[in-house]
Amino acid sequence: MTFIILAAGSGKRMRGSTPKVMRPLLGRPMISHVLSTVQRFSPEHLFVVVDSKGHEMIPQELDDEGIRYIIQPEALGTADAARRCRDEVTTRKVMVLCGDVPLLRSQTLSDMIALHQSRGAAATLLSTEFPDPSGYGRIVRNGDGTVLRIVEDKDASSVQRAIREINSGTYIFESSLLFDTLEFVEPSPATGEYYLTDVVAILVERGMRVEALKIEDSSELMGVNDSAALKRVEDILRRRLLSRWRRAGARIENPHMVFADSEVELAAGAQVNGRTVLRGSTRIGSGSRVGPFVTLEDTVVEGNSCIKGLRSKGSSS
Repeated sequence: MTFIILAAGSGKRMRGSTPKVMRPLLGRPMISHVLSTVQRFSPEHLFVVVDSKGHEMIPQELDDEGIRYIIQPEALGTADAARRCRDEVTTRKVMVLCGDVPLLRSQTLSDMIALHQSRGAAATLLSTEFPDPSGYGRIVRNGDGTVLRIVEDKDASSVQRAIREINSGTYIFESSLLFDTLEFVEPSPATGEYYLTDVVAILVERGMRVEALKIEDSSELMGVNDSAALKRVEDILRRRLLSRWRRAGARIENPHMVFADSEVELAAGAQVNGRTVLRGSTRIGSGSRVGPFVTLEDTVVEGNSCIKGLRSKGSSS
């Protein structure tokens, strides 16, 4: 399968010159969390669609030889971004994801692929329910559960606005159907952009089967459009990290006061107390206790060490 990650958004609400998908999230660029999830599937091809500024910055920061970068010179929408990958895609299926949705789990993508294959769908999209779906495209389903259409918020009737199931912008397509259909997508009269939701509409009009996998955990589909959203996503990722350490046998005291980058590792039997910051490639070995009032960066703690009230960078004990 080919994976296409859309990363050409400028993120104006984030401010600054750094591309939105390169904003740091637990010590790594936001898009690297998406890439880590995708790379678990050993993609045959992996494309990242960037704008001109992103093409100057993103490849240097990620330094991943397995990525092909496709430039979208103008912000002409998601369908235009996908169309620019047409000549490079040779696989039967293609998955399209957003580079600013970093909470997606690999199990969710596996479930999505399984649904697409078992139903023989032309396209499968990922959805969830939001308590307040304002601003999102609503999923309208047929009686058999397949997708009838995606209605944009501004075009929805009062009945359709009451639908809480929303489109996330994550899709699987049969490649030949996707790229053939893209030729028939017309620009939005309001924005002049081309949207992948129109591909779904055309496929349905032609009698093709379109499925939607609705997931319960709506936090997986949280996008990052401003600094407040980035903070919310970071908090969720941090809780996931602490939970993973606990399941592996580490002990975390006062977890709301433990802050760590995603590359930090805690062995089974390690203990971290509150008011502790762990950065970079820090490793805490079994039997070691760290905190409180400790900041470690790129530091290895081994044996039965007990560290309190210390700042350390690039050392071991």
